[in-house]
Amino acid sequence: MVRLFSHKNRPVHFGPFPLERLARTQVSVNAVTRPKPEGLQIENPASPHSLVNGMRDYFNVLDRMRVGDIAPNKAPIPEDLTDRANHLKAACYYLDASMAGTCRINDAAILDQPIVNTTLNEAMSQQYSAGSADNPMAEISVREGKAAWERSQQATDEPFEHTHALTIIFEYPRDPEPGEPGYEWIAGTQAQRAALRAAEVGGVMVNYLRFLGYDSRLHTATSSDLNASQILLDSGLAELTHGNQAEVPWLGDRYGVAMVSTTMEFTADQPLASDANRLGRDFKWWLGYGGSRPGFSGPLYDGREFRLGLYPMETVKRVKQATTFIDEPNVPRTPKRHDMFIRASIGDLGAKAKKELEDFRMITKSPFGHAMIPVLGGMVPLQYGQVAETVAAGYDDPKKNSDLIKAALYYLGADMVGICEIPDYAWYSHDADGSEIKPYHKYAISVLVDQGYETMEGASGDDWISGAQSMRAYMRAQLIGGVVGTHLRSLGFSSRGHSVMDQDVLHIPLNLLSGLGEMPRIGEMVLNPFVGPRFKSGILTTDLPLEPDLPIDFGLQDFCNKCLKCARECPVTAIPFGDKIMFNGYEIWKPDVEKCGRYRITNSAGSMCGRCMKTCPYNLEGVFKERPFLWSAMNLPFTRKWIAKLDDKVGNGRINPIKKWWWDLDTDDEGDIIEAKRSNQRELEFRSKEPSEQKLACYPAEAVASPIVVVPTAPDRKAGIVAYKNALSPADYKSRLARGEPPEKGVAEWNLIPVKEKEEV
Repeated sequence: MVRLFSHKNRPVHFGPFPLERLARTQVSVNAVTRPKPEGLQIENPASPHSLVNGMRDYFNVLDRMRVGDIAPNKAPIPEDLTDRANHLKAACYYLDASMAGTCRINDAAILDQPIVNTTLNEAMSQQYSAGSADNPMAEISVREGKAAWERSQQATDEPFEHTHALTIIFEYPRDPEPGEPGYEWIAGTQAQRAALRAAEVGGVMVNYLRFLGYDSRLHTATSSDLNASQILLDSGLAELTHGNQAEVPWLGDRYGVAMVSTTMEFTADQPLASDANRLGRDFKWWLGYGGSRPGFSGPLYDGREFRLGLYPMETVKRVKQATTFIDEPNVPRTPKRHDMFIRASIGDLGAKAKKELEDFRMITKSPFGHAMIPVLGGMVPLQYGQVAETVAAGYDDPKKNSDLIKAALYYLGADMVGICEIPDYAWYSHDADGSEIKPYHKYAISVLVDQGYETMEGASGDDWISGAQSMRAYMRAQLIGGVVGTHLRSLGFSSRGHSVMDQDVLHIPLNLLSGLGEMPRIGEMVLNPFVGPRFKSGILTTDLPLEPDLPIDFGLQDFCNKCLKCARECPVTAIPFGDKIMFNGYEIWKPDVEKCGRYRITNSAGSMCGRCMKTCPYNLEGVFKERPFLWSAMNLPFTRKWIAKLDDKVGNGRINPIKKWWWDLDTDDEGDIIEAKRSNQRELEFRSKEPSEQKLACYPAEAVASPIVVVPTAPDRKAGIVAYKNALSPADYKSRLARGEPPEKGVAEWNLIPVKEKEEV
């Protein structure tokens, strides 16, 4: 989608459509008809190939957010009612809602008989009773999801006493064309897709309001106490047509809706004046003046096949080998215990880091980030499931299958999708409980979700929204990947989701090999040419025959060699200023994951850290004026150094206060929400450091403690520094291979000391 005008000066609570320019009235309109208490159909047994059959369990997860426990003490939020309304709408837009509005609830909006989700049954109870994952982080998430399910069993027939509502709209993309890739899966599912995505946003917001201390209830297309048409009218998001339909400006009747009712008071939006919809279609809207989405772009995917996605990845150069050298026979498989977050959760990084991981406090201390954990946790048990005994016919063509998978994932909301065969080294060797993991699928489907440019603009990268940025992307990737995975199993093909909460595979090599980016100076991630490092991923593995994508080359190795911005701006100087090294059989600008992990986990003036994402020159807005520079960086090597310098001169990486919409809230030791005492507000620091002055440590495979946790075992940092200093350069490593010499190992003498013993020393 081409955008001519930047939205840098557009407040987040305005959203992508210019609702603020529509005429309003103080005269409310009542919906003529009251809908029958029938929910949206979320199963289609007559059409087994329909993607809607993969959505049922995910609707159920979200409907189980309907009611819940309320924090006993109210959070210290602003008393200004307009500030509250703007904050809630901005939060919805951050979660990718198409439109959001607020209203007071009048009697005409309350249904005489609630809409009931008829598919809510014992399925989720059985899934949770089957046990959670062995990953300590997954157990935390699953526990919250299970608690939400148990709370949903409470009676909800008490008098409806909520006074205000938050309304969430998700638009339809264009309808799929018969014969185009994906048609047989996605045709006829527009209503369910939009309703599911709206319910996802509502599920987060209803949790958030309860964490702030206000009673709230979620109302979806499958479970509701409210008349959606009336709420849309009262929220100023729709007009009543002559056919008594609630028609939304610029969308007509092509939308899905979810609502959150609450006892929190906030300013209500005024209803639309007559003919506001028609009058809003002016030249300003058509051009996207003021930073709103341009009307000339049409509905999502207008003129573009779903299988291609919204970003022009097909224009990026493809290569047979990744631009990162990988000595595949000598890449060791590592246990999950090697992950620094897992190590922190079991005490390897000391008591402070362990405390932050025990209840996932590094995320849950911020209530908005915490609001996503029950949703994410509710979906973890759905990553796996029973495979239908009968394999559906018509899935023998790998190319057709790949296009079908991509079309479905992009249609549901993925930002990037890539496919590769899974090399053995991309599987963890052992689970968190020490049990061996044997590779069980041939193909990996990588699903990338953008963390959101607008919110990144208003952030420092390591302030109180950082953790929620990660959770938002992980949650979305798990939702859309999970729907496709469930659908594949229903067709008789084995599949398994791998989320941040429970995964058997390493995301980074799979994202690299599936052609979604190159390895950057930042190190332990893949960087995409259109959204840079500003994303998180989910992985779906399967044995469905697929055609792998080729890796890409857009000149990043040369660009990162000339640009030191992420290393310069890292709060703990964990990103190298120097050259690449060989680590575990592959070349990498190796970051110090211990320094990085400790800071992200124990950051006391924010939640987590994404400072490298914030300051990277590839953290782009996506407007037309950026395209010449992006093209030059990808195709003209001599321009890369001055483009990196220009990024500083135009101020990219600084905080844009217009985009700061969240509240800086923390949680004390008693579990009460409090105002954060400090918040990182970093501007560009232009720190300089010679590579020789930087002390970095790395922990190769031979430094990994036993997969089975006996006692917490601290990293031997002195040995790690020696290992980093003695690591071979890629050129030296390749020379050894050419001479027939084995790769050098054992470059440091490791002394694995139990944490308690070390602390006593």
